[in-house]
Order: sequence, then structure tokens, then C-alpha cells
Amino acid sequence: MPVLEILAGLIMAAGVIIVASAKNIVKKYGLDRKVVLGYESELDESEAEKYRMLKATVNVKLYGMLVFLPGVILLLIAFTRM
Repeated sequence: MPVLEILAGLIMAAGVIIVASAKNIVKKYGLDRKVVLGYESELDESEAEKYRMLKATVNVKLYGMLVFLPGVILLLIAFTRM
């Protein structure tokens, strides 16, 4: 089962890389500009910009964890079959 272990490691590594570089991904693709705020009128411009950046970064980190999770499940399957 070394193939499953290697595949699980690669999937988990991809998820960790996404989580670690979430801020750079948000800046590179401008994902913070696409975030919609429901109460934007209550915030001034700098607070709204910081909140958009934070929300976009958390979303990217969440997607990174969703990539990481199948790798963990695959690793558990690989080690329980031994």
C-alpha cells in the first residue's frame, strides 16, 4: 500500500500549501475585491478593506482544509489495511 500513502501525502501537501499561502493567493487573484459585505455602510473604507481581505483569506484556508481532508481519510484507509 505504499502507493496510497504517497498519494495521501501528496494530497495533504497540496492542502497545506494552499493554507500556508492563502494570503498570497488572495492578493494574486484579487479575491478580496469579490467579497460582498452585507453591512458595508457601517464600516469605513480601511475597515471594509481589512474585513474583505480577512474574509477572503479565511475562505481560501477553508478550501485548503477541504483539499487536505481527503488525504487524511486516504491515509487512514491505507494504514488500517495493513
